[in-house]
Amino acid sequence: MDRRLIAATILIAQLTTAPAFADWYILLPKDRRPTEENMKEKVLNKKPYKAEKSKIPAPDFKARTLKGTVKLQNAKGKEIVVFFFENPYSPLSEELIKKLDEIAEKNDNVIILCVDVNDADYPILLRYKKDMKLKSVHLTADSYIYKQFKDQLKIKKLPASIFIDKEGFVRFYSDNIGTTSVEEFARNVEKTVERLK
Repeated sequence: MDRRLIAATILIAQLTTAPAFADWYILLPKDRRPTEENMKEKVLNKKPYKAEKSKIPAPDFKARTLKGTVKLQNAKGKEIVVFFFENPYSPLSEELIKKLDEIAEKNDNVIILCVDVNDADYPILLRYKKDMKLKSVHLTADSYIYKQFKDQLKIKKLPASIFIDKEGFVRFYSDNIGTTSVEEFARNVEKTVERLK
């Protein structure tokens, strides 16, 4: 075929098809034709939900305590305070856990879980509970629960406390407890538990 004929055919095709593409929608029924409104690009709201921005889902933990098993799934509907400590018989741990027991006794809707991060301490916790006359806190020794929270919240120091709301979100945590007085710690725990309600 002649090159001039091919070039002319291409040129005619380009000239005749360009306006046709612009009016393609005329063939559509009136109710399906594009309008200025539905031709605008839809912008998706990419911002996270407020809950996702300000709350962190708590790890799905399960703790075997002296008072029974505490699971995150079963505890929904109650606030949870998880308190991690290293040595149950240190003066600081004793005072802080005693204060937490007093707070737990006053608040029925709060579960206070005291977790010794040394698994080997579990056999001494029953005696410790009797020695300290603890009634309302849940005591356990479980390094795995500590690891779950440490990996998620980047806990640097012990003792540390984590506050979980009724929906299972971590709302507050502190790993700077050793620098405050025991009374100030107790006041902060009570205020934070009130804020979770």
